[in-house]
Amino acid sequence: MKSAQATTQKAIMLVEPNTDLKAAKFEVREVDVPTPKPGQVLVKMSAAPINPSDFGSWMRSTPGVEYPKVVGNEGSGVVVASGGGLMAGRLVGKTVGVVGPKGGKTGTYQQYVVADAMKEVWPLGDLEKAEDGASFFVNPYTAVGILDTVKSRGQNVFIHTAASSQLGQMMIKLAPMQGMTIVNVVRREEQAEMLKKIGAEHVVVQTEGWEERLRKLIDELKIMVAFDCIAGETTGTIVSLMPRESTTYVYGALSERPVGNVSPLDLIYHKKHVEGWLLTGWLMAGGTMQMLSRARAATALVNPGLKPDGWCSSQFEDCAIDEFFEKFHALREGSATGRKLRIRLDRG
Repeated sequence: MKSAQATTQKAIMLVEPNTDLKAAKFEVREVDVPTPKPGQVLVKMSAAPINPSDFGSWMRSTPGVEYPKVVGNEGSGVVVASGGGLMAGRLVGKTVGVVGPKGGKTGTYQQYVVADAMKEVWPLGDLEKAEDGASFFVNPYTAVGILDTVKSRGQNVFIHTAASSQLGQMMIKLAPMQGMTIVNVVRREEQAEMLKKIGAEHVVVQTEGWEERLRKLIDELKIMVAFDCIAGETTGTIVSLMPRESTTYVYGALSERPVGNVSPLDLIYHKKHVEGWLLTGWLMAGGTMQMLSRARAATALVNPGLKPDGWCSSQFEDCAIDEFFEKFHALREGSATGRKLRIRLDRG
């Protein structure tokens, strides 16, 4: 094993989850730099994003997890040491993305991370700056997975809610490459203008009469699939507008409310479907060989797109480790459109 220069590091720890996110207790602590075991690598982290998918684990205790716990689901950096093994040894010196280190028992919001070389480390190719790959997994692979799911249903057009998100912008850029059309639903006119500038053809703003405008597009484009990341009343409204035997996938809960407003008549007599959708479920479906094939195809799309101005590059607001929670709340309380908070772990 090639030893790391540092023996201690800073890590962002969740001390106490809370359903009121503002009341969740975090601390920055000095901890030991971990030592990789055979089959593992040590990654010197460059950056890690804050994703909406992180919030659930900050708001509720996870069974079997001990606190305080390092948080963060993904990030990027450079492999600086190997614990032994062919795959781990080949990764030393490579720029990589890291997902769910140590099976989710630790996180990426720390300066050094130990991760499984086969399962948790994803080479990022010839990416010039490691920090550009911070959001390499959750949003880009979700974009690929959603488009693939629509295609698997024999469709080439679908509805997407909260479409001004980073993920929504990625899908707008990727869709034409895949021969796909998206009807984007947003809350405000300025969001619609932003999406049109990056190539969106169809945008419905949720102002008075938006349901009828969306219904007309559903009829014109013969839409049978919708993806909703808001939940709450929005899901039921979308379902009510969709045609017989259509499917509405729920893959998020930005409203922080249960799915509602779904008419039993739509489910019973019109045979409409409401299903959950999860990135890992899509990625791992069909067994090991199909999962590997799916991952390779997705990686071939994602890695080139991570470069500046690529289809899955993200717009970030950076912060140092010590200021992440303050910056997070400031950004969340303002308009987050077009911005994602990125923790620069290489800035101390």
